[in-house]
Amino acid sequence: MHIQELSGKYFPRNTKAKDYRNELARMMNNLRYTNEKVQYSAQLCMFTIKCITRKGGFNPSVAEGFRLVEEFVYHYENFCFRLFAFREKVLKFINAILPVGFVRDRDVKVQFMIINPVVKQAKLVSLIQEFDNKKDLGKIIDDRHSLTHKLYYGKEFDHYLRPKNIETKNLKDFKQWCLKWGKEILDRAKITEKSMYTISKMNHDLTSKIINYKNSLKKK
Repeated sequence: MHIQELSGKYFPRNTKAKDYRNELARMMNNLRYTNEKVQYSAQLCMFTIKCITRKGGFNPSVAEGFRLVEEFVYHYENFCFRLFAFREKVLKFINAILPVGFVRDRDVKVQFMIINPVVKQAKLVSLIQEFDNKKDLGKIIDDRHSLTHKLYYGKEFDHYLRPKNIETKNLKDFKQWCLKWGKEILDRAKITEKSMYTISKMNHDLTSKIINYKNSLKKK
């Protein structure tokens, strides 16, 4: 069952739970659409970078290559921001639909939610831990921090995602540099695609666990 299909009888009165549910549904659609943009632009980047290393065939201009990478970064950055907002909304939804007990939004954080007894009883700890920085969703949110704080102002973060510390003394070195450049882009595209599977599973798991928790209270 999808979260959008969750029956009204499971929603407590005088909370924002239904509003959060509706916002989550819109966010998931937006993430799906943005991921398509990420995947498409990543493939264009890979094609262009590979063509740069070939002697014959299509030879793209340097300016076009950078434009395509810039477009990829734009869509990937957009996905990062949307995923961060999605995480915050998931936590607020859980806090609103279950008697978790946090009154202030600033207390609705991953580190506090995973030790909450109601969250534990509802078996939602592992779901929330998907946002840990060791997991795919958490890694993308961490990348959001790099993009926000280093992309335009930092000296260490290259907004074209070009690899560093590789000397290109000859054509072979240059090809290796280009392959690593493509990997920087492709790795981000892959983790974005994988995250969509996690989000889809989270949609189903969150709904079923809420229903199971609510029904278990009725039996007591």
